Amino acid sequence: MSSQITYNSFNLQSSTIITEKILHTSAPKNDFNSQNKARRDGSYLLSNYWSSKAISAQGTIIGSSVSNLDTLIDELKQNLAGENLNLDIGYAGGTRRYRATASDIVIDREHFNGSWCPFIVEFQCVDAFGRDTSATTVIQDGNTTSPFTKSFTMTGSFPAYPVITLTLVGGDNISVIKVENTVNGDFMTITRSYSDAEVLEVDCDGMTVKVDGTEVDFTGVFPDFVVGANNIRITVTGSPFDIDMDIVYTALYL
Repeated sequence: MSSQITYNSFNLQSSTIITEKILHTSAPKNDFNSQNKARRDGSYLLSNYWSSKAISAQGTIIGSSVSNLDTLIDELKQNLAGENLNLDIGYAGGTRRYRATASDIVIDREHFNGSWCPFIVEFQCVDAFGRDTSATTVIQDGNTTSPFTKSFTMTGSFPAYPVITLTLVGGDNISVIKVENTVNGDFMTITRSYSDAEVLEVDCDGMTVKVDGTEVDFTGVFPDFVVGANNIRITVTGSPFDIDMDIVYTALYL
């Protein structure tokens, strides 16, 4: 039983709402898509994506009277309303966060349940992964030679999708910037006339490339990452230049 369980900051582990089970450690649903081989046993794997996760909370509501139990039940249902809100569960010495929606609220209040009754809440997470409650930031400022690299170790149990931000402290001479993860060879190239103080943002999660908030064209692909060692290499055409780089991601967990 977890000592900390909140939904949108509403406490699901208190003196009046006691959550005895919170089942969240199973992996998400895998949308496994295959095609049978023609005139042969076996099949081909076409795609394999983690799509959603189910979490079940079970426990007891304890009131001080019949009317107080009425109030606690109403408060529980009121605070479970909403979509894709933070379900925070104490886990592994920290907090595991899910973006969850209550899909079913079962409160079996029998005739003998004067001041207490059991409850079951089923949560669905269309964002299939648990995550840390805060982002990890990797910083490397003052880059003046091409290419420049930054190695970092990605935590979690599933690869996250970072936002890579390049601030052009000096960038008037730049015409091409290439962003690459050398671990797997994925890269993209952004070709344009850059200016001093512009900010290039490569959002690998939202799949956008922006300069000063405006989307720009690119060639190539958004780099994938791995849990463990990654190495970002930035190749710049045009000099001199001065670039500050931030890599921001939130660790993901199956």
